[in-house]
Amino acid sequence: MSRRWFRVCGAIIVMTMGALIGWSVAIGNAVIPVPAALGGVGLIYLCKRRLSEVVEDERNYRISEKASRSTIQISAFSMAIIGTVLVALNIDSPSPFKEVGLALVFSACALLIIYMAFYSYYSQKS
Repeated sequence: MSRRWFRVCGAIIVMTMGALIGWSVAIGNAVIPVPAALGGVGLIYLCKRRLSEVVEDERNYRISEKASRSTIQISAFSMAIIGTVLVALNIDSPSPFKEVGLALVFSACALLIIYMAFYSYYSQKS
């Protein structure tokens, strides 16, 4: 399979997944999205295995690593700051912004804990 056909195959699979998930949301069925997503991921994996050209190289992996690290740093910092501000502004009154702020702060903490766990794992592995 050529790279062009892989892209066409991937686009068709993603559009089908989106249509199935959108349809299931419209009818109120929460069961359809899970098999649709798993099936789509499986089909894309099968298409990628049949690909004869080189898709990724070491340079792409390094760029992806740098982009992922920057994304985590910016996301965690933004969530922590915005969450702290929302909690601090609504300390005395019960409002939905306080819960949103707490959710953002806890999400930032969870993201940093997961990052540290993977960092520790990969630093011991190499």
